[in-house]
Amino acid sequence: MTGTDTARPPLLPALPRQAVLSAALSTVALLSGCGSQPSYREWTASPDVPTVAYDECTEQVDTTMRLRGYPQRPLPETPQFGYRKEIFAQCMRRKGYTAE
Repeated sequence: MTGTDTARPPLLPALPRQAVLSAALSTVALLSGCGSQPSYREWTASPDVPTVAYDECTEQVDTTMRLRGYPQRPLPETPQFGYRKEIFAQCMRRKGYTAE
């Protein structure tokens, strides 16, 4: 270890200005495509939507019950049964369904 640090080669080579500008422009283009609101109006419901919504809500409720430390399928006489039923109803209402 004698002398100066100028004898060492640089760890990263300097990038050309054009490469930096190109990378910046592609980043801006990529991020601009992610900024708009999604449009769901072109979608229509298929015949299997109620089954899919039911399955999705069942999975979400199972996860919520597990994270809260409750049994996934509580007995009807327990307070957790009402809690599970209410969470499931909220999920189905969010998906646009009403109770029959």
